[in-house]
Amino acid sequence: MKTLDKWAERIYAETDVGRSIATSVAGVVGLSFYLLSADWVIAAFSAVIAFPLVRLVATGLHARAFKRAQGRMELEEAERVYGRLSEHEKAVVQAFVQAGGSVLTWGQVNQLGLPGNGIESLIQREVAWTSITADGMRETFALDSSIFDVGQKHATNYSKL
Repeated sequence: MKTLDKWAERIYAETDVGRSIATSVAGVVGLSFYLLSADWVIAAFSAVIAFPLVRLVATGLHARAFKRAQGRMELEEAERVYGRLSEHEKAVVQAFVQAGGSVLTWGQVNQLGLPGNGIESLIQREVAWTSITADGMRETFALDSSIFDVGQKHATNYSKL
């Protein structure tokens, strides 16, 4: 009886979604086969065979759903941050969008005549930062990729203002 208690405790304390779903489905499969055949050996083998298959499918589906939800949360956070930006900050973001990337060199920033306070403010918000090119030859300004994506989405709205 003690072994059964430990097994039940382990099953109900499980935090792995794939394993939890697989345990439940394997139990249903085993019970179904037992009710249909009244043979506990067939029921046990059915449950044992079903468990790893269901676990693989459930783990894959859960990972995909989790990744999708995480991406949505990241985009919502970027939308929230973008919505709080000042007009000067949004102008800087739109300059990155118009340039076609989330990195601008100092020379490009100087040519665009961007508001310095907008750039500094984005740096203070940790939405932009200074960086260096891959070849190590020039310093750049880099914009958070999520904010860049939101800026692209709002580019048509911004140009109509």
